[in-house]
Formats: sequence, structure tokens, C-alpha cells
Amino acid sequence: MDLFLKNIKSQTYALNGWDFISAFANIPFTFYFKNPGQSDFMSSSLLRASFLRTLQEFPIMAGHLVVRDTRGYIVVDKNNLNMPEYAESQSCIDYKFVEAGKFSWDALPHPVSTVTAVPSKGANRNIKLVNVNVVRLRNNSGVALFVNMPHYVVDGYGYAVFVRRWAEVCTWMHDDTYENELPLREFVFDRAVVRDAMPTDMLPLDDACTRMYEKTSTMGHLLAWMSPETRGDVLITGTKLMPANGHIFHVSRNTINKLRSRVEQSGLARRVSDNDVLAAMISQCVAQGVHAKSRTRRMFSSLVRSLTRPLLERNNFLSLIIVDARPRLEKLMQMAPAQYVGGCITGVPVINSTHSLIAAASSDKQFSSIASSVRSVVDTVSDKYMSGIDNALNRNPACFAHSLALSITTPEKVIITNQSRFGLYECDFGFGAPKWIAPMATFLTNFASVLPVGPNHDGYHVYLSVEKYVMNDILSNGFWSTHTNLVY
Repeated sequence: MDLFLKNIKSQTYALNGWDFISAFANIPFTFYFKNPGQSDFMSSSLLRASFLRTLQEFPIMAGHLVVRDTRGYIVVDKNNLNMPEYAESQSCIDYKFVEAGKFSWDALPHPVSTVTAVPSKGANRNIKLVNVNVVRLRNNSGVALFVNMPHYVVDGYGYAVFVRRWAEVCTWMHDDTYENELPLREFVFDRAVVRDAMPTDMLPLDDACTRMYEKTSTMGHLLAWMSPETRGDVLITGTKLMPANGHIFHVSRNTINKLRSRVEQSGLARRVSDNDVLAAMISQCVAQGVHAKSRTRRMFSSLVRSLTRPLLERNNFLSLIIVDARPRLEKLMQMAPAQYVGGCITGVPVINSTHSLIAAASSDKQFSSIASSVRSVVDTVSDKYMSGIDNALNRNPACFAHSLALSITTPEKVIITNQSRFGLYECDFGFGAPKWIAPMATFLTNFASVLPVGPNHDGYHVYLSVEKYVMNDILSNGFWSTHTNLVY
């Protein structure tokens, strides 16, 4: 701790639209580790010391989130640090019972997660930029390690970089025979590198993206002028009014290959990715579930539509596909070995009619059309298109709030993100890789995530977080049940 305090410097990091567009959400995962039989397995002193050593390379994590005139900053004041929340506790449950319960959320008597889906006030009334909770399982049999970071400071890529580096440092510190000092690595937090990587030529945004990023609303103005802490409180209240119900499903490699083959043989797309197929499957089941809402829900949706300027035409459904700008920006990719770990993701809208999505359950042609529409939209997202989104995100500092307001008032949607490529199963702290990585039991409504993929996984695990009535419909959806298996 003393070394960390000695080396940290006061500095300010200006945030941008890429950080704020997804700032309404946390990035929370629980890593389950099994003790291979070592008495010093992931000791408290080792985990904490390696965490502080890692923070030396990520000083931004000890900063305060500050907003001035709707523009955001992370202020690191060495005399007034906003240190990460770090907790540890002992569980009465043995690892073998957690494993036997397939790592389900109720395998432990108390939740491992210490935050909600939305960034909100921590112990000192500020939003913490890292939350860690170490739960030691009975008889030193294992550890459940919860790590959360808000989207204000990193995206999923940056989250994975941090946790992997912590694991690397921990492994080095555990090796008592090491002779060489582990050099400090350089990570880039200056958001200007994203701006500088954008091409000067911009492609115009399509109509759906224009509405998503440039449409203003009264609700958006109100959300923009709130402090991040107040906005978090408001959003948490909203999630309590419409609580989400979460489940994890498995989609086998064989199922993905069969569905991809159907789409490619249809002639509607020359190629589709695994993610295109998964997005089509998710869109189909959530759209059908939302369509099955009760009469009361339909009346509420009609009221919202009449009081706001809706994003969608009636009887349409929005699939918001989260894309990473990094691989589309050559200058950003050329920064290696330094890595930019700030926000660099956004959502691109794919709009289909609700009828076509429901029909996709029983029609290969309709399913192929949905998957190819995802591929078509994602293919348009070039560096010049990203430059257009960058312009929209940063031209109006309140853009993120207007997009958030549109999302809140658009129940006919699903947000789809893919975290399978982040290498989180590579996070070996010196005692073996995690056996399972889990999201929170409940997250945002109408949210889907393709979870991190382990070395022995066949296919993908998909996390769905939706309202209970939608989940009940999904669990009875013949198409979804045929192509997936419920994990828990």
C-alpha cells in the first residue's frame, strides 16, 4: 500500500462519449477457483498485495468520477483518493457443493456480488471504479472472486485486461524463486487516442443510428444534468419497478454449425458469424416474449409511446448489437504494446418487424433473413462509419442520456453483447484457471450476453436477463428450447 501511495500522481482524465454511452451499466463477474491442494491457495495477503501492485499500472481506478456541465472526468487526487472497494469474507459452504450445484447463484447462502447492475454510491458516497469481494470457501477448498468495474472507466475489453494483469502479477508474486523484477506495464487511459484514431472522412449515419444518437428528449435532458450518483439512484429505482429475471443457457457448437449452414445455404448472406446466429436466436425469443405481454403492459407501452417520440415504428423490434471500435480503427490497433483500456464500444441498431422475428421460429427462410440482417448491419460499421458515430457521441455531451432515455422508453428491444473473446478463463492467479465465470443473478431488463468461453466449453453460454413474464415465455418457447439447454 505504501509503495502505491508513494508512486501515484495527481492527474485528471477527460472522459468522452464512448465512456458515457454505456455508463448506465456495471461489468460484474464472479470467478470460481478450486484449490488444487495447496495450503497457501490464493492467500489474503497475496491477493491484496498483487491487487495493489496492479493498481500502480491502473492509477485511474483510484480516481473520483466528476461531471461538470454534463462533461465527465476522472480526477485522481493523491491526497484524496477514491480507493477501490475491497472486501473479504469466509463462507460455510465447501467448493465441492458449489461445483455440484453447477455454480448456480443459490449455491452460496449469500450473494457474492456487492453491487447492482447500475453504478451507484459506494461507502464514501462516491461511485467506486473497482469493487472486489473475495469469498473463501470452507476448508480452504476454493475461492469465489467477484470483480466489478463501471463502464464509466473501462469497457469489457479493458475489464479483461485489468483482471488478466492482476492474475499475472499475482502469479509472479507467488513464485518465491523469482529473480527478475516484473516490469511495470504501460496502459493508455487518455481518451484522445480514440479521437485521433478516427478517420477525417465520415460516413453519414443511417436513419436508425441517427435517431439513436441525435434525437433529444426531455427525459434525456433530465438524466444528463443529474450527477452520476443521482442518476444511478434513479435507474436503480427503475430496475426495482421492472425487476429482471436471469438464466444461463448453453448453445452447442453443433447447433451453431447447423443454423449457420441454413443461413449460408439460403443465399441471403455469403457468410455469417457465430455471433450473427446467436443474435438472431436471442432476438427471436425475446421479441416473442415481449409480444406476449399482458393487456396492462400493452396499455403502458401505448401510453409511453403517446408521451414520447418513439425510436421504433409500431410492430417493430430493436436488437442493439454492441460492437467494439478497436478492430475497426487501424491507428488504435497499431498502439501495441501499449493498450488503450477506456471505453470504445457502442451499439448499432438492427430493426426487424416483430412478426418476422416470431415467424423465424418455424421458418428457415425467416431465421436466415434475421441472421443476415444482423450481418448486413455489422458489415456497414467501418472506420468511417465509426467516425460518424464518434462525431454524434461527442458533438453533444448529453447524447448518451438521450440514447438512454430512448432505450428506457422502448420496451420492444434487446441489448446483445458478446464477451466470449476476452480471455477471462486465462485469469490464472498462480493456482489454476477459474472453473466457472458467472454474471450477476439479475441484471438489466432485455439484456443478453454471450459469456466468456472456457478451454473445454462446447459452443457458448448465453445469459438472458428479462422481465419475469418474458422469461416465462422464453422457457416455453419451442424454438429456443430445441436449440438450447438451460444451465440454471
